[in-house]
Amino acid sequence: MERGTIPINKDYELEYRYYDKDTNYKYFNRKFEIYLLGKKSLKKNYLMHMDNSNTQYMLPFVYKANQKKRFDFGVTTLNWNDVKTNFLDFVVAEIGEDKRENVKKAIGKLSSPKL
Repeated sequence: MERGTIPINKDYELEYRYYDKDTNYKYFNRKFEIYLLGKKSLKKNYLMHMDNSNTQYMLPFVYKANQKKRFDFGVTTLNWNDVKTNFLDFVVAEIGEDKRENVKKAIGKLSSPKL
């Protein structure tokens, strides 16, 4: 499993987890999870995440904290750049438009789970 963190700014960070290759995942070849975490003094608060844990669908879903609903991406292609762009919009909507450039740089550092 490959895992790591990417700081957005002093208040937020992305944590990613790319699991080993699995034949159940048709397009991305493996399960992945990307979490948006808020950093408070000594602990991290979960805000939202994106994953492809449901093997019936090829596209990933976004889940927000304190909501049982999953959000459909609305992406018609499985291009990793399109997925990152839509996830950028979800993250910016969650933490604020003024942090768009920092979030864009952080999401740009994510590698494709297909590799």
